[in-house]
Amino acid sequence: MTSVVFLSPALPSELLSYILNQHAHPTTLIICSTKAEFLASIVEDIQNQSRSQHKNSRKTQDTTDHQQAAPRQDEPPHAAQEEEEDTEEVKAKATKHALLSSPLYQVATSRHIRVVYIPTVTHLRAYLSVFSPDDSRVPAPPSLPAPTRAQASPTLTVYGFLQLHRDTSEWSAQGLSDTLSALVERASRLSWKATLIEPRVVSCSDDGGSLGLEELLREAVPILNGGVRRLGLGADPNEGGGWSGRTVEVGRVLGRWTRFQKAQWDACQ
Repeated sequence: MTSVVFLSPALPSELLSYILNQHAHPTTLIICSTKAEFLASIVEDIQNQSRSQHKNSRKTQDTTDHQQAAPRQDEPPHAAQEEEEDTEEVKAKATKHALLSSPLYQVATSRHIRVVYIPTVTHLRAYLSVFSPDDSRVPAPPSLPAPTRAQASPTLTVYGFLQLHRDTSEWSAQGLSDTLSALVERASRLSWKATLIEPRVVSCSDDGGSLGLEELLREAVPILNGGVRRLGLGADPNEGGGWSGRTVEVGRVLGRWTRFQKAQWDACQ
């Protein structure tokens, strides 16, 4: 049986970089949202990273300016202006995200990745039940040798699996298992790898923290579909008290089908 890999939550830009680097045709990326929502999240993500990089470069430049505040008598009059222009050029390069630079390999690879947008759990299950790489309009890379194609291992990657189920009647151990079983069955039939990645939401607080893999797996879900949240005092969702009836941690549900793994982008946080 195919083992599904559940990676650490990733920003949209981290997801795309991962797919571009790990791509093996006919890899398919399933985005569990509408296309408009995903594109908006990419724009917001890249803008936030650009602001952060620009802010850090400003701090570095302010420190450098303070250290060089004392004028040097032997410095030509135009030297300061040239140095300032060089600094602005460095800032512009630093704030430009890697995905916006569009190197040739990135453009070439992206043309051979199948991307599907699925907004509901029902659509996801239906899509997995009939999924076939043969009906894809995405062409194979023409320069890829036949032996390499045979050795390559395509991946069925689902981005936002838990988020798609959350706040629906399928947010339960039963609902998650039903969808996961469909994913495992389809990946096994095709001899593909399967990967689950959740969106990483950066906190607006001063520490800039985000919900990590461990916190995500400790989230409580009801056993059966149709669970009802309790309102009032003592209904703490973090302690499993937000649901009527028995609950179980997400990690225990996913553990039957998946193995959890830290991703490469964790080292960059």
